[in-house]
Amino acid sequence: MGNATSMENWAARERLRLIERAVWWRGWIGRPDLVAMFGISSAQASSDLQKYQELNPGALNYQMSRKRYEGAEGMRCVLHEPRLEEGMAVFLGDKVAVGATAEFVGTGRVEMVKVPRRPVSAEVERRIFLAVCAGLRLEVNYHSVSSGRSGQRMIVPRAFAHDGLRWHVRAWCGRNGAWQDFVLGRISRASWPESVKEEPPVDESWETFETLQYRINPSLSAERRAALAMDYGVGKSGILKLRCRRAMRQYVEAMLRVPVETKRLPGHFVPA
Repeated sequence: MGNATSMENWAARERLRLIERAVWWRGWIGRPDLVAMFGISSAQASSDLQKYQELNPGALNYQMSRKRYEGAEGMRCVLHEPRLEEGMAVFLGDKVAVGATAEFVGTGRVEMVKVPRRPVSAEVERRIFLAVCAGLRLEVNYHSVSSGRSGQRMIVPRAFAHDGLRWHVRAWCGRNGAWQDFVLGRISRASWPESVKEEPPVDESWETFETLQYRINPSLSAERRAALAMDYGVGKSGILKLRCRRAMRQYVEAMLRVPVETKRLPGHFVPA
């Protein structure tokens, strides 16, 4: 039949995923939605809805008075992994950041803290990216906050890392003779990449994965501990386990507000 919906067809699979997303997040979908969005016939839209009901029995209930299909209370998703950000972006009219991106368009129903954009020269980004891809080295002008000094560094970039707020480049520093994280926003200049004269040693901290374990602070009240356990998905063991590269541990612990013994730098900003 010409209107039969086949899972072998990419466009058909996308339409079926749209049905699932709509009834999961918005709660309903009608034939006109599919017709308007995909430019298909009403007969094809009916075929798609029938196919989805075959794939996920009991997920949809047809409401005669509204002439639309609504998601059942006990519905489960079979074609995609639901993500709140996706629901916001598609059905609340908001472009929501996922991962390391930072573009937001609000309609009054979604708002997020907007981290100040860290300007990085496109030329600098390109040259470092090329060095990472091709295993090259380059000279950069780096402005360090910890040392308070600026100067030239010959680095061998090998990877990028994001701490939740900004991008770093993981690179061997010729001046310090060590693997370090360089904040991209603090690199004001980068030379054209060139061949590496001598391969740096293996970055053991980057190549090593660790399973970190944390316990909720026992000094907190039982109510606060219970709330944090729900927030972070801590099971009955009371232990939160996270797997990450050893080089990324400091960023994980900063996110979780894990106390550290080392002396912290003073705040970078004060109220104006």
